[in-house]
Amino acid sequence: MHVTLGQLRAFERIVRLGSFHAAALELKLSQPSVSQRIRELEGALQTPLFVRRGPRIGLTAEGHALVEYADRMLTTAGELVERFRTRDPLKGTLRLGVNETFAFICLPDLLKRMEQQYPAIRTSVFVGDTGIVSARLNDQALDIAVVSEPTVAPHVSQEPLGSNAFGWFASTSLTLPRRTFTPADLEHYQLLVPPPPARLHATVAKWFAEASVKPRRISTCNSIHATRRRLPRARRSAWSRCGSCMPRSRSAACAFSR
Repeated sequence: MHVTLGQLRAFERIVRLGSFHAAALELKLSQPSVSQRIRELEGALQTPLFVRRGPRIGLTAEGHALVEYADRMLTTAGELVERFRTRDPLKGTLRLGVNETFAFICLPDLLKRMEQQYPAIRTSVFVGDTGIVSARLNDQALDIAVVSEPTVAPHVSQEPLGSNAFGWFASTSLTLPRRTFTPADLEHYQLLVPPPPARLHATVAKWFAEASVKPRRISTCNSIHATRRRLPRARRSAWSRCGSCMPRSRSAACAFSR
């Protein structure tokens, strides 16, 4: 025996309205039909859900536990119907992918604006490297993403948003000249960059290689938040993110599955 949405809806209405009779009226069913659904639900779950004391009813401990599950399932079912009936990804849950730099700098503002413009939407945010986010778009595991230089399949549309400027952030304990750095200026410092296959790691490697410079110490960290926390305590480390001393990437793009 399986749990059905009809059983959960009858359960939820009884809990909210306080009686089998009121639930039957709202669901436009006979009271015996509502009682039958609850018996089937209790049979599927193999536990009583209500304590019956004459005309009054109460929830058992397991009945209280079921309330949250029932609410979630009914809400999700409603969103599912709305999403596929309208074919509109901006209704229901929007699966949004972003790279970590965008998440660190822009995501709170983006979510705030989305909430203001689309108050009914819910977002499921995935943060990852551009390659991983691109792969999830290709697999249609995301509806839309904001990434740099995505590698996406033909069924994914792209809209350019602008360009990213790369640079180096350094600890304030370092005495550095206030000018644009060259690869030779940084080859003796410990450098902290994202690990492969991150696009930024490849950009850093290319920047040094084109100047025929091999940095002596490159450490990696896959979390921008952890890197940021480490930076103030570092004596000889630099952090590659936004600035003006490295080449710009081609673009930041908004890509979405069609």
